[in-house]
Amino acid sequence: MEKTVNKTRPFGMRDKLSYAAGDLGCNMSFALKSSIMAIFWTQFMALGEELYAILLLVVQFWDAINDPILGSMFDADKRKYKRGKFKAYIFVGALGLLFSGLFFFLPLPKAPLVMRCVLFVLGYVLWDAFYTIANVPYGSMMSVITQDGAERSQLSTWRSIGSMVGNILPMVLLPILCYDASNNLKGETVFIAAIVMGVIGLICFLYMLKTTTIRVEESTVKVSEKKVKFNVFKAMWNFLKNPAAIGATLAAMAMFIGMQGSTTATAVLFQSYFGNAQISGIIMLISYLPMFAFMPFIKNIVNKWGKKEACSVGAAVSTFGALLLFLPLGNGR
Repeated sequence: MEKTVNKTRPFGMRDKLSYAAGDLGCNMSFALKSSIMAIFWTQFMALGEELYAILLLVVQFWDAINDPILGSMFDADKRKYKRGKFKAYIFVGALGLLFSGLFFFLPLPKAPLVMRCVLFVLGYVLWDAFYTIANVPYGSMMSVITQDGAERSQLSTWRSIGSMVGNILPMVLLPILCYDASNNLKGETVFIAAIVMGVIGLICFLYMLKTTTIRVEESTVKVSEKKVKFNVFKAMWNFLKNPAAIGATLAAMAMFIGMQGSTTATAVLFQSYFGNAQISGIIMLISYLPMFAFMPFIKNIVNKWGKKEACSVGAAVSTFGALLLFLPLGNGR
């Protein structure tokens, strides 16, 4: 059950801006990972494409179970926090994102190969864990900001705005700043970018935590006198027995791999084929135009054809567009 917290200010623009800042903070970290991670580790850190692919596959298994396990831990946590459970977890996740991001992009290309592999796997696992610790409670916190369905829809819209700003700015600026005149990635500059973006992300999170008003609180339900302990193996078994959860997880994995693959392919295409890696971000920005064009019609599309059908058509069109990148047209530079 939920009960409304009394004597709080009315829902307004401050809530929308605050909630948008949360996803902007998340994407300050996520954009760095999705846009430049593959090139940083294959070219600058010299892992090689085959080894990188193997290590990426290994950490993707963690990616698949990370959200349900940590999400179950969050749900099972019945402790009382001074600022509330949502804000406490988000704060820990935000700090962790800053330091795990720096660890993941340490510019150590001359380190032994084993050490570089350990840095990649450990850095990715830590980054992914802290991202989930921050992002899962952040997404769920919408339910305690307001009980009104229309107001929650507005929060969701502003969250999308924060996400787009957090993605677009790094997407355009990072290629301009992180490649030299010979189209080689400057790893030390990537590390500096990780520091700056991590700090900006943390500031966004702190602003959100400071300005977010909690209007709804969860009532405590005592199932038994004994404290319920979280069992990671039981949670994993329950997840494996849930086809819907597995399907949603696999879809999210496929979407992430597709998006990251497309972003990386575009960067490599302009780096090696067109000889101008610095404008790859501007080209990727163009890919957002269909999103802006269709956004006003999403509600009507879903109402007319359904969510599954709309997602299936969108995925098919996206896949077809990605395949066009492999067409050998011309000789490049």
